Amino acid sequence: MNWDALGAVGEIVGAGAVVISLVYLALQIRTQNNEARFSAMHDISVGYRDTLATIADGEMAVIVDKAIDSYDSLTRVELLRLIAGAGRIFRLWEEAYLLHEVGRLDNRSWKPMERQFCGYLDIVPFGRVWEIRKQYFDETFNEYVDLLDRSPYSFE
Repeated sequence: MNWDALGAVGEIVGAGAVVISLVYLALQIRTQNNEARFSAMHDISVGYRDTLATIADGEMAVIVDKAIDSYDSLTRVELLRLIAGAGRIFRLWEEAYLLHEVGRLDNRSWKPMERQFCGYLDIVPFGRVWEIRKQYFDETFNEYVDLLDRSPYSFE
């Protein structure tokens, strides 16, 4: 075998190794993207459960109930707690929205959350807090929320 033939075989083997490396790299990137997507879904899910726990907290539930009947009768401390609790909900919703927009949160997770959050906006205290605090959120999220059809929230 002459040197030219040996060089050609070496180039073929080298080209094959490059192709195998690129396929391997593509598979690794795909796996990494899937893991990142699942991680984002998990983080949002944990945050979602935490915000629900905030609302279910005894004192917060009393404040929300009082605000439903008479928002203007809240004390400053109650109003502060309501704004902070609702702010947590809206911040989580914004994060979920942004992750969904870039494809890191799939529709199976996003759509039920979206329905739940829309329902919250129909509850007087949360709707009022959104109106007085929405300027603190991303503009595209703000526009998205303001264009949503508010679904009635049922306590049953």
